Amino acid sequence: MRATLNDTEIFFDIDGEGFHPEQGTLTEKPVLVILHGGLGFDHAYLKPGLCALREVAQLLYVDLRGQGRSGRPPLATCTLEQMADDVAALCAYLGLPRVHVFGHSAGGFVAMHLALRHPALVGGLVLCSSSPTVQPIMDDTGEPAPSLASRAGPETLAVAGRLFGGEITEESVADFFREVGPYYAAPAHMDVPPTLTALCIPSVDMMRHFMTALAPSYDLRPQLGRIAARTLVLVGKFDWVCPPRASRAIARGIPGSVLVEFEDAGHFPFSETPDAFLDVMGSYFGD
Repeated sequence: MRATLNDTEIFFDIDGEGFHPEQGTLTEKPVLVILHGGLGFDHAYLKPGLCALREVAQLLYVDLRGQGRSGRPPLATCTLEQMADDVAALCAYLGLPRVHVFGHSAGGFVAMHLALRHPALVGGLVLCSSSPTVQPIMDDTGEPAPSLASRAGPETLAVAGRLFGGEITEESVADFFREVGPYYAAPAHMDVPPTLTALCIPSVDMMRHFMTALAPSYDLRPQLGRIAARTLVLVGKFDWVCPPRASRAIARGIPGSVLVEFEDAGHFPFSETPDAFLDVMGSYFGD
């Protein structure tokens, strides 16, 4: 499904009923808006791990502007702030005055902007494998941050170095996700990432735009204290992309937030350790 909003098309998909018959009445389920990471990917990689949440919420998957099945407006319009405004406009279009928002990785960047810019809309926030900044984060726990270098060999590190060094092309992106992609997961789950990313329609232009134009200036740490939504922060112990210290920084910054660390997961805890993830999310919606 698509909606024309803010001068572009936004693709969305709805999974699950909005009202559930229970004891002779209809009970309305909460709506969980799901925002993908990348940036440059789309919602598809989230579906295998999150689809079971349809039992407790109606799921609204969104492809952010310039990505997936959504429109391709000028890249200059593809800011984190505008993406957040697009999600708010989509909720208004669908008649949703209050929602929960799940943001994975850079989707969490958009989710936090949404909570800051549209506080009346966001009743709850789940930030999974995300970060308040791409700048180095100091941590007083003394625990070393997980790293790709501690696990991968020189050939894999060279492939990663090409992409992180600014060589963002169809070829370098394909090489990256073939060679480096499995390391996004914990050592026991390295088979998981390729099965997830294969579901997506990658946008190399958006990846380049994100890494060169958006990420360098992204830093929400000074504004985290303004987020009033009930917040759950999730992270895998082996995540070197958005490491645990980044999630701890979010949890310290957002008042009243709850932090959960998955001991045997990397960047995709919802698909690496699905039972533990669903237990945590069940508690979130059950409270």
